[in-house]
Amino acid sequence: MAMGGVDLVERARAEQSGALLTSLAPVPGPTPGTTTDTSGSTSGGTSAVPPDIMRLMLSPEGPSIERARAIGHLAMTAARDLDQDAAMHLWRSVLPLSVWPEGDLRITSVCCETGETVLWTRSDGIDLPTAVASSCAVPGFLPPVPFDGAHYCDAPRLPSAAALAKEKNLDAIIFIGPRAGALANVAEDAELDELERQGLRVVRITDGPDFTDVAGELLDQRLRPRAAQIGLDDGRRAAQQVAALR
Repeated sequence: MAMGGVDLVERARAEQSGALLTSLAPVPGPTPGTTTDTSGSTSGGTSAVPPDIMRLMLSPEGPSIERARAIGHLAMTAARDLDQDAAMHLWRSVLPLSVWPEGDLRITSVCCETGETVLWTRSDGIDLPTAVASSCAVPGFLPPVPFDGAHYCDAPRLPSAAALAKEKNLDAIIFIGPRAGALANVAEDAELDELERQGLRVVRITDGPDFTDVAGELLDQRLRPRAAQIGLDDGRRAAQQVAALR
């Protein structure tokens, strides 16, 4: 299936065989279907993340912004196989778009120094690959992304759906993303539940029946083509619900 002129599965296969992605060695991990717990285990798709960072990612204790700041500080000092220049070269090579698309696209990330959530827009002066990289910079696995004197990474975010729904006067939300283990944003999920109780229509495209095929190690580059196909299949299954929002 092509999106924006790009066949996602074929692109994932092509990236998998490219020299850039081979610099990110496949991450050894548990068999698919294993889950992450709070005992310090780093399975469930996150075995490449250092245990001290994972414990903070999984912990429900304390304000999210404080945990995000602590994770950001650890991310900036963590040892990694890929340096910043190589990481940005990777993102600029694999991203289908190089400029911000039309429309109100907002890309979330977290400031390492403060723990604050940011929602990048085209008016912030950050280019699209840098914004995407900052949103995907898994702490301890990929380097934080510098921009305008600060650093950004994929740490726990503060909920933003309610504020955006109010700002844009939305009557429906389509949520796309995993709801499993350390990658689930529990606060955001609860916020969507509350908006749904208030009458906002919410469609969740997430964790379909084949998700366990890749859930065991979500940072393993070898699983990218299968993961892309699962995501497309989840979208097709939800197509009727999405169409009903019109």
